Amino acid sequence: MKIESAAGEFAFDLEKLELQDDGIVLTGKMGVWEAETTMTSADLRRIIVMVLKTPGAWGYLFKQFMGARGEAKQ
Repeated sequence: MKIESAAGEFAFDLEKLELQDDGIVLTGKMGVWEAETTMTSADLRRIIVMVLKTPGAWGYLFKQFMGARGEAKQ
């Protein structure tokens, strides 16, 4: 995953996903720094609505999952 901001461009490597009372916690490294972000249920709903409203998003997701399944079989 890549983070782009006014401070620069950073790779964000996900290492762990945890479910906690306040949401989904993604832990990883952004460059050399340990990083953690929490996605609330409102954040997740917002992302789902954005995907539903974006033309082509379902096709893209389908291709990604089918490609991953094909790679796993080999």
